[in-house]
Amino acid sequence: MKLRRFLIFSLIVLLLLGACASRSPMNSRPEAPGSVAPDYGRGPVGASEQSIAPQAPAPAPMLGDGTVSVERMVIQNGNLKVSVADPASSMNATAALAQSLGGFVVDSNTYTSTLYDGTAYTSATITIRVPAEKLREAMDKVKAMAVDARSGVISESLSGQDVTSDYVDSESRLRNLEAAEKQLQTLLERTEVVEDTMEIFRELTRIREEIEVTKGHMQYLKESAALSALVVEFVAEASMKPIEIGGWKPEGVAKEAIQDLIYMLQDLGSFLIRFGITCLPFLIPLAIVVWLIVRAIRKKRQARKLNPPFKPVAVEAAPKPEDANHQPEQKA
Repeated sequence: MKLRRFLIFSLIVLLLLGACASRSPMNSRPEAPGSVAPDYGRGPVGASEQSIAPQAPAPAPMLGDGTVSVERMVIQNGNLKVSVADPASSMNATAALAQSLGGFVVDSNTYTSTLYDGTAYTSATITIRVPAEKLREAMDKVKAMAVDARSGVISESLSGQDVTSDYVDSESRLRNLEAAEKQLQTLLERTEVVEDTMEIFRELTRIREEIEVTKGHMQYLKESAALSALVVEFVAEASMKPIEIGGWKPEGVAKEAIQDLIYMLQDLGSFLIRFGITCLPFLIPLAIVVWLIVRAIRKKRQARKLNPPFKPVAVEAAPKPEDANHQPEQKA
């Protein structure tokens, strides 16, 4: 009985160790000949029109040296801020664009802001998901909604996150968990002791939960890489016009003043950094020594005030009493 239980638990431990064993890092996997890694250093404006978004990983081909070439899995997201004539209409047009490209709308909202003169303007924000290979096309069509082709696109950004290593690790973990599940099922069928059966069943349940969690994580990575998110903010073109009073544009003066303030703060920050690095290591010990000296002097002065030194007081001799009958001589 004890020997059988010991063998069962030993097998379970070996299976768990195999499931949780570390895998080799992705950096050691060579890429397929001729493959080009995505370049994330390029700016979003003026970038190549060729889509660099990856697809869901295909079956990995074998290279000549026996290693497996893994296709890159990159999650791409875009952000745009565009000045349009009617933000609400542009938001609806973007929703229709997402559906036409095979995507969908995640969320959308409109809000109204009031300027200093009481004029109200409507702004809109919408988040859509489109196939990764059509993200560039979606961004170009949204930018085409701008009133001015040059200044209408206020901001634009494109970010990418490489999750290839995470997906490969999850895939390897899933294989190990499924192998452990089959072994536990075999043990469960052969075990006749009730206590051993319950122990194996609990371990089998835990492994099945981990399998479901790993599958869900892999599915999330696949969907995130296959469908890119695009966040668009539409602002009214009328709200972007500069204020002009009698030919004088106060926004220009304000920008210059803000720029000067930024330069001053930068200079002050640079001075404080240099002062802290070069001078403080010497000034702090010196200040501590000076403080200790001043403190000692003050204590000595206070002690002298409380306990003054004893000084003998000189006593003058009393004058001798003169004879009452003695009269001072009078000069002739």
